[in-house]
Amino acid sequence: MKLHLTAFLLCFCFLTSVTAQNPVDIIDKMRAAIKKMNQSSFELHSKERYGDKYVYKKMKFHIQESPRKVYMKDIDKGVELLYVSGWNNNKAYINPNGFPWVNVSLNIYDSKVVAENHHTVDDAGFGFVNVLLDGFESTGKKAGKPRSSLYMYKGEVTYEGKACYKLYLYPPTEFKYISYTTDRDQNLMQLSRRIVASDYLIKAKNKLSYARTIKKGTTLMVPSNYAKKVIVYIDKKNYMPIVQMLYDEKGLFEKFEYKKVVAYPKFQSNEFTTDCSTYGF
Repeated sequence: MKLHLTAFLLCFCFLTSVTAQNPVDIIDKMRAAIKKMNQSSFELHSKERYGDKYVYKKMKFHIQESPRKVYMKDIDKGVELLYVSGWNNNKAYINPNGFPWVNVSLNIYDSKVVAENHHTVDDAGFGFVNVLLDGFESTGKKAGKPRSSLYMYKGEVTYEGKACYKLYLYPPTEFKYISYTTDRDQNLMQLSRRIVASDYLIKAKNKLSYARTIKKGTTLMVPSNYAKKVIVYIDKKNYMPIVQMLYDEKGLFEKFEYKKVVAYPKFQSNEFTTDCSTYGF
């Protein structure tokens, strides 16, 4: 009897510790931590679906959220990109580390820049997570759903030695593709932000490009929500969302893992310029 009682108490204590965490509180702390962090450096390991295959990439980032400055290096291919808002005619400065063997300036929405990428440089960094959650929660509010219905705490996991909260994020309405007619001229990025949907899923479903202007009156098939389900690992120490997995009706369509994250790094005085000694321009 004593053994049964001990086992019951241990089980009860475990369940209590699992259910004691409020997912909305965790989300709020994560969002506050992201807003506070204007500068960061990290490696991003991505897995993105294209048709029936996945493309894997490893990239190094130095980022300043405001004013917007981004340095990116493809770890495997050596390609470098520098984007500073208001500089270089708002174009990305790129070292292709290959043909044509000279640095080039391209619009960040150019097909050569976003080739085999679900996102543009506009989305790089943790700040994009808050942009998505703003739209996610706004959609939930319009649907009359409480915030508590959008998030589910799934316990703790250890990711690369870091203790993390594991959360599921569910859309406030059923995920499906619906007909949508545009009410203004806009590009893909503007449209995706307005309707809170994945620009990649809209792009793939309608065979669009980032650079194309979608004319007023165009009818598209768009997802009703950004994703069918999102799984996120949030670092317990700094509340950064270091693993993000997004699913649609077919399964996983993108996964992002943030490694070697440094909040408030000591950037060089000439960081985000072509003169920075750690860059290869």
